[in-house]
Amino acid sequence: MFCPILYPSSSLHKVTPVTRGERLAVITWIQRMVSDAATRASLHELDEVIQALIASGTARRTELDKLHHVYHNLIRQFTTL
Repeated sequence: MFCPILYPSSSLHKVTPVTRGERLAVITWIQRMVSDAATRASLHELDEVIQALIASGTARRTELDKLHHVYHNLIRQFTTL
């Protein structure tokens, strides 16, 4: 049985011993580029609108290009390294 579980680094958790079979583990780290939660939420909402416009086929390419340009400029503006 495969049971994917993700834990944020700020969360304590317990791993129980394996009594049968084997445990496979993949460990990775994900880093937020935009530290402020409200800014991330706004960027996510903007991306959802862009994706909806693409899916609907109602926006012209030039309009989508402008929205993508704004989105990526905001990402660069709020990115913390």
